[in-house]
Amino acid sequence: MKKRFTGNTRLFLCISGAIIVIALIMQIVGVGLNLGIDFTGGSLLNYSVGEDYDVADVETILASAGYEGSQVTKAAPSDASIALQAELAQKAAEAAAEPEEEVAEETETHVHADGTVHEGSHDEEAEAEEAEEFVPMLNLDKSSVKADGLTDLQIRLNLVDESEGLEQAIADAVAAQFPGATQLSYGALTNSTIVEKGLDVEYSGGYIAEFEIGAEFDSAAATEAVKSALAENFSLIDAVALRYDAAAEAETAETTETETETEAEAEAETTETEEVEESGTNLRVLVNIDDQASQVRGLLEKEMTAKYENFRFVSVDHVSAIAGRDLLGNAVKALLIAFACMLIYIAIRFDVFSGLAALFGLIHDVLIMCSFMVFFRAFFQVNSSFIAAVLTIVGYSINNTIIIFDRIRETAKKPGYTQKPRMEIVEDSVANTLSRTINTSLTTLITLVALYVFGVDSIREFAFPLIVGMLAGTYSSVLLSGQVWAMWMEKRNARKAQKKA
Repeated sequence: MKKRFTGNTRLFLCISGAIIVIALIMQIVGVGLNLGIDFTGGSLLNYSVGEDYDVADVETILASAGYEGSQVTKAAPSDASIALQAELAQKAAEAAAEPEEEVAEETETHVHADGTVHEGSHDEEAEAEEAEEFVPMLNLDKSSVKADGLTDLQIRLNLVDESEGLEQAIADAVAAQFPGATQLSYGALTNSTIVEKGLDVEYSGGYIAEFEIGAEFDSAAATEAVKSALAENFSLIDAVALRYDAAAEAETAETTETETETEAEAEAETTETEEVEESGTNLRVLVNIDDQASQVRGLLEKEMTAKYENFRFVSVDHVSAIAGRDLLGNAVKALLIAFACMLIYIAIRFDVFSGLAALFGLIHDVLIMCSFMVFFRAFFQVNSSFIAAVLTIVGYSINNTIIIFDRIRETAKKPGYTQKPRMEIVEDSVANTLSRTINTSLTTLITLVALYVFGVDSIREFAFPLIVGMLAGTYSSVLLSGQVWAMWMEKRNARKAQKKA
C-alpha cells in the first residue's frame, strides 16, 4: 500500500522545522518581525486629500526628510473627511461667485531698495515672494494618478508622543489662573474642529483644550499664564487663549448655513485682529508645540498641498510602547487560553495524545505565520490585524484537525482495523476526509486571494497572514497532526509491550 500521507512525515516535519529555524535566526540577527506602531508605539496620522492621489508622492516626501519605517495606506473617505471636503468645496464655490470688485484688495505702490516698483497689496507681495522661494519636490503632473476613489491617507510612523502630559500641563496652568475652572474637552486640533469652531481653516497642527471659567476674565492674562507654564517642559511654538460663549456657539450651530459661515468669519476676524471685544465665560486654549509629529504634518501639508490643493489634516492618534506591550501580552494570553481549552476539549472527546497532537499542529501554524511575516518584513508590518489573523487561523485549523481525528476514531472501530498499525488508520482517515478538507480550504482561500488582490493596503495586511495560515493549517491537518498522533501512540504501545515482555 502506497502511503501518500504518512510515508514522508519526517520529511514534512523537517521542512517546517527549517522554515521556522531560518526565521528564528533572522529574528536573532535583527531582521525579524517588522513590528508596527501597535506594538512599538508611534503615531497614526489621518489626512483627507479630496481627490485621487499617488502614494509614491507621500513616500517621497517622508524619505526626503529621513523618516524611515513609515507605512502609508490609502483609505476610503471617512465621514469627517467627506464633511471637510464639502465645506472646502462650498467655500471655494462662494469665493468664485463673489463679484471681483468685492474681493479685490486695494492696490498699493511699493518702491523696493533696488529701485524696482511693485503695484499690489502687502499680502500679495508677501505671497509672491514666498511662492518664488518655495520649490515643490513633487511632480505636479497628475495624469499618471490612478483613479480608485481612495481619497484618504493614513500614515503610521514610529514617532514618540512628545505631547504626553500636555493636557495636564494646560489644565494646571488654567487652574492656577482660574481656581474654579472646569475642563470641558481636550484633543488634537483637526480641520473638522477648525471648521466647526469657526477658526482659521489654514491652521495646521496643535492641540485644543476648552474650559468653563464661570465668570468674565482677561484672555491675554490666560495666554501668558499658559505660555509660561508650558515653556519649561515643552518645545512651545505658540499658545493663545480665547474667550468664547459656549451657549451662543450652540445656538449658532442651529441657524442657517449662511448665518453660520458669516458668524464663523466674524469670529476668525476677531481672533486675528482682536478689534472686536471677546465675550462669554468659556476659555479655549490653542497650543502648538515643536514635536516630530507636528514637523511631519507641516512638511506633508506644505508639499502635498502644492499638488493636491484640498489636502487637509484630519486627526492624529498616538500609541505608547506600554500600550503595545499590553496588546502583545493580551494576545499571548488569548492564545494560551485558547490552546488550553482546545487541549482539554479534544482530550475529553478523543484522548490526551490527540489533544497534544492537535496542539502541536496549532503551534506549527502560528510559527509558520510568524516566519513568513519575517520573510516578507519589507512589505508587511506586524500590527493588531496580524493578531486577529492568528486567532482566526487557530480556530479554522483546529476545525480541520478535529474532522480528521473524528474520522480516525471511527476508522479505528471498524472491523479489521482494531489491530492495524496506527499509521495505516491515519492514512485511510486522511484519504477519506481529503476532498472535504481541500474543498473547504480552497473556497476560503479563493476569497482571501481576491481580498488580497483587490483590497487596499490595510486589507492586504490582514489577508496575507490569513493566506499563509490557511495553507499552513491545511498542511498540518493533512500531513502532520494525525501522523504525530500515530507516532506517539505507536511508541506508547511499544513501551507497553516491552514492559509486558
